[in-house]
Amino acid sequence: MGKFVIIRKTAGKYQVQLKSRAGTLLLNSREYTTKISCKKTIECLRSYAGQANKFQKKTSTEWELYFYLKSNNGKTIATSVLFPSTLSREQAIKRVQKLAPIAAVEDES
Repeated sequence: MGKFVIIRKTAGKYQVQLKSRAGTLLLNSREYTTKISCKKTIECLRSYAGQANKFQKKTSTEWELYFYLKSNNGKTIATSVLFPSTLSREQAIKRVQKLAPIAAVEDES
């Protein structure tokens, strides 16, 4: 099973990461000023993971592939790491869809 990890950034803000069972980073949330916001983000990610239309596929200026999840109001909730191929991005989306609804939460802040 994967896990959501709440971390504290150097500027004192908090961020949520979704990691696979093997510890591979799949998603980073935006930064928040409170842990409560991180917990709300986790609940949103659990909810949205099953909705294919929430995953937006993009290409960086360096031609690397990534995706992000957007909320109902269109704001970005979390962004993936960069992928070298379409196949690896698609596999990561499937892992997020499978892991997010059941992932444990670990507070490392």
